[in-house]
Amino acid sequence: MTDLVVIGGGPAGVAAARRAASLGARVTLVERAGLGGTCVHAGCIPSAALHHTVEVLEDVRGAGQVGVEVEAPAVNWQRMQAWSGSVVQNATRLVRSSLEAAGVEVLAASASFTSPSSVEADGRMFEGVPVVLATGAVSAPSTGGALSNEDAMALDCAPAQLLVLGCGRFSLEWADFFQHLGSKVTVMAPDDRILPQEDEDIAGFLQLLLEQRGIRLLMGADASEPVSGATVLRADERVPNIRGLNLGAAGIAVREGAVVVDDGSRTSVAGVYAAGDVTGPPWLSNRARAQGIVAATNALGGSTRFRPERIPRSVNTHPPLAAVGLTEAQARARGSQVSTGFGELTTSLRAMTLGQEQGALKLVVDIDFGEILGAHMVGPGATEVIAQVAAAMELEADYRDLGRIQHLHPSLAELVTDAVASV
Repeated sequence: MTDLVVIGGGPAGVAAARRAASLGARVTLVERAGLGGTCVHAGCIPSAALHHTVEVLEDVRGAGQVGVEVEAPAVNWQRMQAWSGSVVQNATRLVRSSLEAAGVEVLAASASFTSPSSVEADGRMFEGVPVVLATGAVSAPSTGGALSNEDAMALDCAPAQLLVLGCGRFSLEWADFFQHLGSKVTVMAPDDRILPQEDEDIAGFLQLLLEQRGIRLLMGADASEPVSGATVLRADERVPNIRGLNLGAAGIAVREGAVVVDDGSRTSVAGVYAAGDVTGPPWLSNRARAQGIVAATNALGGSTRFRPERIPRSVNTHPPLAAVGLTEAQARARGSQVSTGFGELTTSLRAMTLGQEQGALKLVVDIDFGEILGAHMVGPGATEVIAQVAAAMELEADYRDLGRIQHLHPSLAELVTDAVASV
């Protein structure tokens, strides 16, 4: 007998299944494609592997600066793709092993609702069993011959000219990737700056660095303007994957193609929960995992809620941008007594030893209550430095508590101490 049905085997579904199993539930997970979902097979895992290749390429190109003499480096495309594929295979095995270890039953099949309280999968009917929807998202249908995120990964060489339509996370990551591999890259978007949802100071810093490296940014431009001879990429356009679920039979509310949920991951139908990209953007695997845990906990009688402001996010350019919480503008709009502090890489001894001194960490706090409202960084190690602030936010620490931590020296983590000191 099954106590919980999870539909989808991506980050949200796997997190929900494992959480439910840890609570003693008998779980059936239904996945019609590959375990791990888009993240493992056509998203953050292969993308991260490919980006590591260009990080190594950049390091080798700059080796002479630190006294290492090397011949001119080049990327072997087939080996790069083989490397990415091996990472995907290992990640898939880890996902399957984790589910097996938790005792989760996995059905390789499609699932759909036949009524608000019934789900059919692989010829089996699950009646009156709580359900977690975690079917993720997919790239929007291609228009005008433009490449999607998945298409970009499948290219067998870098295009001579690449026109990237959009200035969000995925667009900038691919623009950065192909520029490193020799493409002449143009980014075109109607926005007045890149990453309009991120902090203006930090996103502006990244914009400057990308332009200095040779990426042409046409902001405020009509995205329909042609660039002669260029391969066109639309990487930011994704839609929740609700195909075949028959949500109408269940009466589950959908808005703009996404399943509507509250902060407890509950849908409009009792006993049905949803988590991850199927609930709409932002498209983040860690967000999906957090929602999956909330959904499974509440489906089994618990009471917890999802806190989106505590979910860190990143843009895997070179250097990367990472953030957690509110931007300065968002915090001021909320009415908080906002103060900011900065840690500059130009004064970081660790950045000096790395030869990477471009970037900064920005801390946003409520000066009256000591609350950490957000942190934003561009520069080497940004994802690791932001993790420290994210942990402090989860523990509801006062921002001054961060200043009492004694970091290893020299380290990039010392930027947090510098930012606190300058508030």
